[in-house]
Amino acid sequence: MNKRLTKISKYLTFVLRHEPQSIGLQLDPEGWTPVAELLQRVAANGKTITPEQLDEIIRESDVQRFALSDDRSRIRAV
Repeated sequence: MNKRLTKISKYLTFVLRHEPQSIGLQLDPEGWTPVAELLQRVAANGKTITPEQLDEIIRESDVQRFALSDDRSRIRAV
């Protein structure tokens, strides 16, 4: 994974595991949140993550840090 994707992965880990409220994100009791809402809130906080970058991070990660729902509409930290 290139440096840019590694940086995005670390940011997503921070947001989804530790501080979802830092971008105004609400997780359900199992830690899931809609992918579209995550990307929207990230953008509203001055960062850009494309759906393609997110897919690449999930696909290429050595350690499975994130899970997508079967329909790929929700994401959570693992």
